[in-house]
Amino acid sequence: MEETKNEIIEEKQPRTTKQKVFLGLEIAGNVVFYLIIIALFLFALFNINGGNGTENFPNLFGTGYLSVQSDSMKRSDKFNELEEWKDYEIGGFETGDLLKDSVFHENDADELKVGMVITFYGKLQGTSQNGLITHRIVDVNVVNGAVQSVTTQGDAVAQLTPYIKAGSKRAEGMTEQEIALYNYNLEGAGSIENVELVNIRGIVKSVSVGAGSVLDNIRDNYLFYFVLPVAVLLLFEIFLVVRNIMILRGEKNKAELEGTREAMMADVEAEKEKMRQELLAEMRAQGLVLEDTKEEVKEENKVEESTEDNKEEVVETETTTEVVEETNTEEEKKEETEEETASEE
Repeated sequence: MEETKNEIIEEKQPRTTKQKVFLGLEIAGNVVFYLIIIALFLFALFNINGGNGTENFPNLFGTGYLSVQSDSMKRSDKFNELEEWKDYEIGGFETGDLLKDSVFHENDADELKVGMVITFYGKLQGTSQNGLITHRIVDVNVVNGAVQSVTTQGDAVAQLTPYIKAGSKRAEGMTEQEIALYNYNLEGAGSIENVELVNIRGIVKSVSVGAGSVLDNIRDNYLFYFVLPVAVLLLFEIFLVVRNIMILRGEKNKAELEGTREAMMADVEAEKEKMRQELLAEMRAQGLVLEDTKEEVKEENKVEESTEDNKEEVVETETTTEVVEETNTEEEKKEETEEETASEE
């Protein structure tokens, strides 16, 4: 019970400044460590999905984030904007911006509309390589009531040589052959793209200005942003674990020493008690008469005390008797004197 009280008192003792600092560092380290672990997991999953049948389209749970690598969608202040642009939800963007895409499925084909911005897999302009391209839909090609493909164009090119759709204001005064030849030349020059549904990867939902540069920086320096902090935090966690083990071991050793000391003290007390009992037994065996004599002396003392009390009572009785006798003698003498006086008369 006493030990339990001591433990409770020790637990209620306030922490020292050093203990508070270590506790704060431990909590902060754990929070940062697990946040980085989660970020690493998401980053890894994000990039794994990027190569998992989506032609390097990184996405996580149906949402992808892409950093803009060119200015093909950048609108120039030197040229007039197209009239239809004012009705579009997604405007232009430039290198360093971040695009948020939702993954496209062919079942979503009916959602495709002119003015939407999509990400698709195709040939990169001016190169022989394929990659992800994000441009605006300028025409939806429908056959027998079903969407078969879309035509896309970057806003930067559209300001100079915009795509012409039959029946639009821009097509007024042009024959169908002229429109077809014009658009054919645009496609040949790489100014527009004819995109099959199978090559569409995502639909742009929002644009974050400048955030793409941050994403690129993280991807290019992931060792610095992720691996190094994780290594440092792991070392810190190892230090804390070793420190806690040493503290626990010290407390355990202290408890064991305390227990050993208490056990030794108990053994010493038990041995002392045993020796005392043995010594008393031996003394009783050797000094048995002495003990009886002491008892007799005690009894004699009691008897003497009783005798003295009786003597005092007898003395008091004798004194009383003597007083009574003296009184009687005086009375007798007085009577005799009175009788003699009477006789003389």
